[in-house]
Amino acid sequence: MPLDDRRPPFEEEEKGRVLDPHPARRRFMTELFYRFSRNRLSLAALARYPKKKLLKLAEIGYFKYKYGRYPEALQVFEALASIDHTNPYYHTALGGIYQKMGKYVDAVVEYTRAARIHPKDLCTFVNRGEIYLRHKNFRKAAEDFRTAILLDPDGKSLWANRARSLVIALKRNLELRKRGERTSR
Repeated sequence: MPLDDRRPPFEEEEKGRVLDPHPARRRFMTELFYRFSRNRLSLAALARYPKKKLLKLAEIGYFKYKYGRYPEALQVFEALASIDHTNPYYHTALGGIYQKMGKYVDAVVEYTRAARIHPKDLCTFVNRGEIYLRHKNFRKAAEDFRTAILLDPDGKSLWANRARSLVIALKRNLELRKRGERTSR
């Protein structure tokens, strides 16, 4: 292509409109990037990814998780969590995958992120409490179970009922240990 045939990217009358937006547009873009830099806006919202496509990907990841294909589900939810870090479901799913894979530290981190985003989600507190219970951190487990129970005072949620049963089992276990210590003396 000869140099003379090249067309400039913008005509002279277009330059002002394209390169110098009006003040309202400039204000909108500034606010948008400010919210993004403060972690109040996700990359998905900034790039305007369709939520339906993200939900379809999450559904695919869930089915991979459900059928035990944890590495594939991990890839899906890691990508979703990096694109939309403000969605607590992605972090909860990542926590569940890490928990199934035996990566308990990563699971606790993801459950904590999900709890910060959505502090009324019972699932995150119960699952994180189970990890603490498994690693004999009874104080933190009791705090998470207590939070889950207080979020559902009527006892309608299966997650809160699971927390209640784990607290009862924890109390029985501690009582048996105390009785065992008394008889061994």
